[in-house]
Amino acid sequence: MIVSIITNLNSLFCLTQIAQAEPQVDSPDLVTKVPSPQNFVSQGTEIFLNGKTLNIPWAQWQVGNSLRLGISDTALDRQLGVELFTNSNYLTQPIDWYATTRLPFAKRLVGEASRREEKADQRSSTPVSVNAKLSRQYRYLDITDLAKRSGWQWQVAGTKLQLNTPATRVTNVRRETIPKNGKITVTLDRVTPWKLSQTATEGYLTIEANADPTLLAQFNAPPPIIDPNLDPDDDPTAKKLAYKVTSNKNQTIVQFPIVKGHRARAKLLSQTSLEVSINPNLATIPDREIKWAPGLKWRQKWVKLGATNFPVSYLEIDPRQKGIKIRSMLALEPNLVGTNHLIKFAPTTPVVAAINGGYFNRNNRMPLGAIKRDGKWLSSPVLNRGAIGWNDKGQMRIARLKMQETIATTTGTQLPILALNSAYVQAGFGRYTTDWGSTYTPLQANELIFTIQQNKVTQITPGNAIGSVNIPIPANGYLLTLRGQLELSGSIPIGTSLTLQQQITPPEFDTYSQIIAAGPWLVQSGKVVLDAKSENFSANFSKEAAVRSAIGSTATGKIWLVTVHPHPGGKGPTLAEMAQLIQQMGAVDALNLDGGSSTSLYLGGQLVDRSSATAARVHNAIGITIEP
Repeated sequence: MIVSIITNLNSLFCLTQIAQAEPQVDSPDLVTKVPSPQNFVSQGTEIFLNGKTLNIPWAQWQVGNSLRLGISDTALDRQLGVELFTNSNYLTQPIDWYATTRLPFAKRLVGEASRREEKADQRSSTPVSVNAKLSRQYRYLDITDLAKRSGWQWQVAGTKLQLNTPATRVTNVRRETIPKNGKITVTLDRVTPWKLSQTATEGYLTIEANADPTLLAQFNAPPPIIDPNLDPDDDPTAKKLAYKVTSNKNQTIVQFPIVKGHRARAKLLSQTSLEVSINPNLATIPDREIKWAPGLKWRQKWVKLGATNFPVSYLEIDPRQKGIKIRSMLALEPNLVGTNHLIKFAPTTPVVAAINGGYFNRNNRMPLGAIKRDGKWLSSPVLNRGAIGWNDKGQMRIARLKMQETIATTTGTQLPILALNSAYVQAGFGRYTTDWGSTYTPLQANELIFTIQQNKVTQITPGNAIGSVNIPIPANGYLLTLRGQLELSGSIPIGTSLTLQQQITPPEFDTYSQIIAAGPWLVQSGKVVLDAKSENFSANFSKEAAVRSAIGSTATGKIWLVTVHPHPGGKGPTLAEMAQLIQQMGAVDALNLDGGSSTSLYLGGQLVDRSSATAARVHNAIGITIEP
């Protein structure tokens, strides 16, 4: 069914009433009521926008006689140019869309009596709130009235939403001193979706609109304007990048160079214009606190550490909230070997939110630290590094974790196993189970591989070169790999019966159903306990300033999934700064996670801390589910 584009006063009155509605406060013990699929008329994860496919979750549901259209809130914010503001209730969401959803615009058509109020509202406009609806993975915002007023047309085709916006023209593009401390102002003839993305050296403003050929020629002919005071050493590559405006198939892209350390941010100036600012002191994230679901908040703010402000994006979870569960995740389920982008594998699972987890070998894509899920050890801890353990009762603990496995023969011989399902290679025995995969390939030359079935050695296979053979891992046992110390091979000949013993330190961690190791340990009982050396991190790693991820807990039992990006004009925090920062925010316990390009914070179908184009593959993650 094609939706009518007729603007009507009822929708405007509806928007006004929503904006003035009494806020509802969600309490910690409120039961999360997640709608079942039967509550939705149709759902999907792709939108065909003006002929282009976008990975954006959407849904339709019935309210009385009205069929409502909802789009994922984070997708609206990250991909379609709708700005989200702090809310007081997860069932409603204040938004801004080219300033057309502010109350003055709605009242302008209501009548003469309201025009006096309009003047007062123009001094302090209030964003309009739209209704929100939760599913198991997404939070949809009801944009039905906004879409109608903007002239959108849509039609459902299976699991795809075909969405068409009215023909829009870019009437002007104005630029100032690019790439340093510059601005780009784009003027349109009507509202239309847009998206801002950037890499370290380039920015892209993508607008659903066409530009006149004369405008394109005007802005593509000259070379890029470069700040004459720019030090060539700042970023030589920036001078080689072109300033371009291209237009094709109802889409205009403004491409501009960015000096390393600078950032771009777009903001809506009016109903027909938006502005992109580029400078080193830019607040790239807005301060906001969004109640996303009962027991789950999405927060963005700037945290000052000394004279430096760091942009922090994080999720606050109440693990005691009914329906919320936190669990360990693998990038390539169900195997331990393999990596993927969080933005790609999270949507294929039931999680609503996730953060990247522990370390891994980027070359062979194998784990380098403890992973335990649903009570089962998938990989062992290494190097005395920090780990976090938790259960479904809301209990959590951080500590430096050790696992000692031992195999014992009937003759009393005891042999230590140095690692379980790990890429950390040492001289001695390693153990590999079917959680590693169906087969094992030698990680080191001249390994000796023992096949154990029903606690008995059934086969011994030499692994000559790295990757030389693929040895099946038995479902009723495991493999032992012996690296170096080949004199130990005589201790367990074929036919030897073995007993496997395991000891966890601290012992309490053996009772937690979920564990992820990373490190270093940052905060304990409100005090900084950073000791990277004791966790076998290098001095260079300890001093490096980088983008970082962490998990922490508060005095009230809330859990934080935290990401911190570079401060304006500089880099991300060092480990010491990260510890101080998260302590200052109020964490009583905190653990550093894998960082740098791995840092990724996922919520409702989108990365909310960075552009997905700049995020690297990860091996594992910590995910949040909401169950009915």
